[in-house]
Amino acid sequence: MTRQRPEGPEKAAKEVATEAPNEAATEAAAEAPTPAGDVRRRGVVPWTVSLLKKPTAWVVGVVLVSLGATFGSGLQNLFTGLLPEGWSDPGNGIQLVDVRRQAMSGPVLIPDGSRAAPFKDFDHALRAVNDLDWQATHEWYAVGNVTWEVTLVGRHSEDVVITDLRPKRSGPCTSILREGTVVEDVRQGGGGNKILLQTDLDVSAPTLSSVEDGSPYFASRTVTLSKGETVVIPITATSSGPTCRWVLEVDYVDHGKRELMTIKAPGGREFGITGIPEGHPYQLTWIHECQQAMRPEDWAERKKDRDYCPR
Repeated sequence: MTRQRPEGPEKAAKEVATEAPNEAATEAAAEAPTPAGDVRRRGVVPWTVSLLKKPTAWVVGVVLVSLGATFGSGLQNLFTGLLPEGWSDPGNGIQLVDVRRQAMSGPVLIPDGSRAAPFKDFDHALRAVNDLDWQATHEWYAVGNVTWEVTLVGRHSEDVVITDLRPKRSGPCTSILREGTVVEDVRQGGGGNKILLQTDLDVSAPTLSSVEDGSPYFASRTVTLSKGETVVIPITATSSGPTCRWVLEVDYVDHGKRELMTIKAPGGREFGITGIPEGHPYQLTWIHECQQAMRPEDWAERKKDRDYCPR
């Protein structure tokens, strides 16, 4: 018969002695470097635990991430703001800078002019018909001839090629206008490095031809615009009698595609022109020689005396 010893202090001491080496071995294994290729999961990364235990460091990290995102967005917006609007949009390779009637390029008729054009004197009348705001807010027609200056600029890094520029009537021409107020503006030709073109609006199919030789300009030529390059095109329009309204159409190639632009007069109005009637039927005609308005009866006196001016 085997007798069991009572469990006492000796066994407890033995167990403590056994557990101590085991714990030491466990800690040593944890501190030992992981062999190459060992992909065992070891739990939370120590630096992450350290960061989570420090609220200040965590807040600073969030702020830095936010600042980085804000700076990146701001830099992108700044870069975009330095580029012209629509710089990469297909079909926007040409921008219309302005379109204006060339000063002193022919008479101007204001229908029902006694109420629409109450000019104080000749200088007032001349300034008005050459003012873009006045042109945009009043109905008026060129008489006989007029020269418009169209200014275009290229917008894309890739060249834009203008293949055609042509007048397009808005509808059939109507009869000549014989009533209203006329402001005579002494005709003056264009100059400088410009493309000088002309058109007759009362022919069956108006085109733009070269002032130099009368040939259709875009039949054998094109105009190429690089980014930021500007071209000024004076266009002299004429009518021998009818009243015509019209716009300009521009055909161009942008990013390998054919595009169309429509150009109108100031205020989004159509261009207008009428012929020169016989005699002087207008209620008032502001002329340069007299620096004041002539009425129909004054022209009878002027036939007798070329220097006659009403007082």
